[in-house]
Amino acid sequence: MKCAALVMVCAMLAGPPSVHGARLNTSPLTKVVSLLMDLKSKVELDGQAEQQSYDKFACWCEKTMERKATDINTGKASWETLETRIGETKAAIATHNAEISQLKNDISANNEEQNDATTMRNKENSAFESEKIENEQCTGALEAAVSALTGVGAKKGFLQVDKEVEMLSVAAGLRTVMQRPSVTDSMSQDDLEVVSRFVAHPDHFFASRSMSAVQEVSQNPFGDYAPQSTQIQGILKGMYDAFTADIEKDNAEEADKQKGFEELMATKA
Repeated sequence: MKCAALVMVCAMLAGPPSVHGARLNTSPLTKVVSLLMDLKSKVELDGQAEQQSYDKFACWCEKTMERKATDINTGKASWETLETRIGETKAAIATHNAEISQLKNDISANNEEQNDATTMRNKENSAFESEKIENEQCTGALEAAVSALTGVGAKKGFLQVDKEVEMLSVAAGLRTVMQRPSVTDSMSQDDLEVVSRFVAHPDHFFASRSMSAVQEVSQNPFGDYAPQSTQIQGILKGMYDAFTADIEKDNAEEADKQKGFEELMATKA
């Protein structure tokens, strides 16, 4: 405004250009007016540029404020959600810690049960193997005894020395069998006495056939050895069948126990 008024004043003072043209061109006042006019144009241009910059910056500020306001509102909503989630997570952590503690106890108990089951299975298997060996030895002795007693008295050649030695060996094997409580408990008293007399006096089976009947009866508690040997064979054959049946039964039970143990250990694992 001041620049415009100053320019007007200068123009009025200068007068018409036709009268004073030559003088005005060299007048200091004219130079000042010209400079002021140039300054005015520059100021106006600078003002327009600054206004554009201001408008642009104001627009950026407005959009930025809107965006930040939206971010703040979103952050507040997230904050509330996160606080709720933090509370839930803390509760879940406490629950899981209790579950972990319980699971550790369960794992410890599980391992202890596996150890106990393994120890018991090993003891059962060891007992089974020992029993199996004894049963097999007994069945072997019984089988040898039945085989040796087959045909006793059928021919005189039975009373040869090698046959006597065989019968003594058979009797020795049967002594081991008769020492087992499971054998004596399962036999009748009569059968037990017959076998016990044979085991105690196998030599009575070899009494000479030339002896008198009185001598044979008095010295040989079996009397006529052929019928007695048949009786003993039947008893021993029954004992052999019982042993083999027990072995098969024990094998089946052992297989079932082993299978159950393996299934248990698979479940525990």
